[in-house]
Amino acid sequence: MIVILLGAPGSGKGTLANILKKDNYIHLSTGDMFREAISQKTPIGIKIKDIISSGSLVNDELTNQLVGSYIKNHSSEKILLDGYPRTINQAQYLEDNFKNITKKVLLLDVAEDIATKRIIGRRMCPKCGANYNIYFNPPIVSNKCNFDKETLIQRKDDNLESIKNRFSVFESQTSPLIDFYKQKNIMLTIDSNVSLNNEQSLNKIKEFLNK
Repeated sequence: MIVILLGAPGSGKGTLANILKKDNYIHLSTGDMFREAISQKTPIGIKIKDIISSGSLVNDELTNQLVGSYIKNHSSEKILLDGYPRTINQAQYLEDNFKNITKKVLLLDVAEDIATKRIIGRRMCPKCGANYNIYFNPPIVSNKCNFDKETLIQRKDDNLESIKNRFSVFESQTSPLIDFYKQKNIMLTIDSNVSLNNEQSLNKIKEFLNK
């Protein structure tokens, strides 16, 4: 089964994915795939770096190539797609190439101001990988990891200008996916303005996925 996590930047897709991984879902984040390609300095990675640095989204051809290859190698497992599809073209690629795999969509609905704080406030420990947020989950000592006291870092693309552009792109390219999946009757809308890690939300999500 493929579960598509659909929502604006900062809507909580990664958070929900971490929760659902406990039920043996494989979390496939296009963001992580892009960062790995960039760190390896592959030809695709170099192209992706230039695109992301400008605050734009990676084109459909490159994205389909990376994601499609992974799904083909894990088609018998439960996959969480985080950040894919972002466009109708990507969604149609998924429909055309993986017709025999059950698909369900979780739409995470979030206000832009809350999502912006979630993104701008993100910090990570470069040593142990612990995650923080200066607004919602700050470290005990300002800008220091609770566990190893390393100075926290912020991703370069977690800035206001980049975020505004990402929201604009989401509205123009990704929002049409909501209608696309509504017509297929395979989508559940979740209020992600509040924490997703609560019993009511989780029960609703798991009931939907287990139908």
